Formats: sequence, structure tokens, C-alpha cells
Amino acid sequence: MKIKKIFLTLAPVAMFLVACGEEESKNELSGYRYGVFILNEGSYLSNNGSVSYFNPDSATLVNNLFETINGRPLGDVVQSMGFAGDKAYIVVNGSGKVEIVDRETFETETEPILASYPRYFLAVDSQKGYLTSGNMQGYVYVIDLENDRIRDSIQVGFGPENMVKLGNYIYVANSGGWGLDSTLSIIDTGNDRVAGTLAVGDVPSDMALDNDNDLWVYCKGYAMYSSNPPYDLISETPSRLVEINPVTHTILWEGIVGSAGDYAGTLPKLAVGSDGAVLFFLRPDGVYRIDAGNPSLPGERVLEGSFYGLEVNPLTGDLYVFQSSFTGNGTMFIVDPVTGDSESFTVGIGPSGAVFNLK
Repeated sequence: MKIKKIFLTLAPVAMFLVACGEEESKNELSGYRYGVFILNEGSYLSNNGSVSYFNPDSATLVNNLFETINGRPLGDVVQSMGFAGDKAYIVVNGSGKVEIVDRETFETETEPILASYPRYFLAVDSQKGYLTSGNMQGYVYVIDLENDRIRDSIQVGFGPENMVKLGNYIYVANSGGWGLDSTLSIIDTGNDRVAGTLAVGDVPSDMALDNDNDLWVYCKGYAMYSSNPPYDLISETPSRLVEINPVTHTILWEGIVGSAGDYAGTLPKLAVGSDGAVLFFLRPDGVYRIDAGNPSLPGERVLEGSFYGLEVNPLTGDLYVFQSSFTGNGTMFIVDPVTGDSESFTVGIGPSGAVFNLK
């Protein structure tokens, strides 16, 4: 594991720098192109979502980065973040916008892109990006990266979430939003139109590609609750892992990992190991691992606990997992999945994931 104990002594220094509002502190915190960006959702309707910055080489942790640099809050429910050229695109779901910052300085580049219920941004090439949007009927907005404005829209399924790019196609997980969907939309990036639809399990929520470029989909399943307190669970469908051959669009393997009701407080997160040969997925009782080439369930539990987010460092293979509080700061754990060695760090409110920019 690459994380050293020195981080525990340097983290308070980073916190001091964030607390200081002087101009010289901002200068000291310049240079964010390399590192890990932690996405803190914040408390719903409280306008306190944030991004934390972590440099694994210099042992630097900086909380509330956007507000520190730009002098204003980031917004309500920080959902995701993506990169394109020299810019980073921060999707703020509750505020209905995408903030655009310089990757090096984290300073605001231009006015935000406004969209209803935005979820995920993905750069298609140097000239255009895609943005999923919609809590019922969903759309993928086509973003012109020259002027950072929406120039077209593509109707997909209900509640589109994460996207994966493979060759000239983008796969979109249609989670159903506030309704129900069980499909992936396949977009041809040459003409920005839907080329096909794949049926998977109920509520596909997260996706990853293994080392054979097979597409894995984590389907949460659909839960129905009563409309009155205490909102009892009425019915539920299975939660599934599904492996798809993206050439033939056939299901190679699928297995049940639980039921939809299990995920009331846990996000169905999926991440591929640094070598692409193993998959890690989040369950309510911890992080599990399966072999992508020879999958079997229930899998091996490599980390016990209740977590709200899961990522894998693509260079070191370390797990980044998050325990969230929505009334106070959350915790990021960095764990070696082989030895079990770990470190913990205090980040923002409601951490749910991270984005790696380590090249």
C-alpha cells in the first residue's frame, strides 16, 4: 500500500489552510491537476455540497476546495465530476447545474451549464461531452466543449445515470429515476442517436469495464414502499450483477447479490480493480470481490462495514470507501485490499465517491 502514516500529521495543516480566507492561502493551494477529488454531496437543500482534494504523493488533503478558491458555495448535492481538456465539470444535482473549473487552479471558467436533474458528465472527444439528466423521462444532453453549452439532446430511458464509453458507443444506465427502468441505452457518438437498447436487471445504477472489455452492470432492483409512515417495504425485486458482451450484446453471466430493500442506505457501487481482473461491489455489510474471468457469488468480503461510496485507485489498486454523515463531516478510508492496511481522513458532508486524475 502506498499511503503512509505521515498523512495523519499533515491533514490538520490542510484543514488550517482551508479555514484561512487570506489570498496568500489560495496561492499556496494552487496546482490541482494531479490528485484525487472526493465528491461530498452535502445535506439536501442546504447548499453545502463540496469537493475535497487529496494528493497521495505530497500527503495533502484540502476540504471545501471550490468555495476556498472561488469564494462562493458549490451548491446542493454534488453528484459527480468529469474532465475534458483543461477543464473539470462538476455536476451539482440539487442545484440543477454543472460548474466548470480550470483543472490546474480550480477557478471558475465560465457560467455553469443549467439542466434539470443533472447526474453524470462524460467527455466523448475533444469537442463534445454528454450529460445525463432527468428523474423520469431521461435525456443525454450533448455539450459543445468549445463554448460549454448544450447543443442537442438525446432521449433515452427513465432516470439515466452513469455512462461508459467503449469505442464509438456510449452505454447509459437507465435507473428509472423516480419510476422504474431496466435498460441500457446505446448511443452512437457519430450521430448522437440511440443505436439500441439492452434489457438488464431492474434499476441499473453503476457500470464498469473489465480487462476483456466486457461490460458489468450493477442493478439495484426495484423496491416499493407504502406511501404513509413508517413507509414499510411492500415488495422488492432482486439486486443483480450482470456481465454483457458489448459486441454481441448478449448476457454472459448474471447473479443475484441481494434484494432492492437492502439498499435503503447503501449505494449500489461497482468498481474494477487496477488490473481489470477483479470487480469490487458495495453491499450493506461491506465491500465484496469477485473474479471477472470466473465470477461466482456471494463473493469474498474484503472489507466489513457500512459504506456509502466505493472507488478503486487505478494505479495502486487501493480501495477508497466512504462513510457518510449528512449532518456533519464524513470519513474516507484508503484500504489495501490484500493486506487490509488502511488510513482514514475527514472529508466533507455526505461523501459518495471520488474521481482520479493521476497521470
